[in-house]
Amino acid sequence: MSLLRLDEILVNDKFENISKIGNLLESEVSEVAKNYLVLLGGAVVRYRKEGEKFVFDIELTAERVKPFGKIIG
Repeated sequence: MSLLRLDEILVNDKFENISKIGNLLESEVSEVAKNYLVLLGGAVVRYRKEGEKFVFDIELTAERVKPFGKIIG
């Protein structure tokens, strides 16, 4: 097997794992966001590979922001 083919297999394997991470992020981000927002649906996570890095875009649609107590800043 050539090194180029091996590199391609490793990159594809990493990207497959990234899709699993994207699914986990959708669930986790939605749960955290529910503390602050009245959501209309769950989080939508999109990802892409840019060079050697992965870029994640997380989208939430909310009906409103939940009221907060007094914030001391």
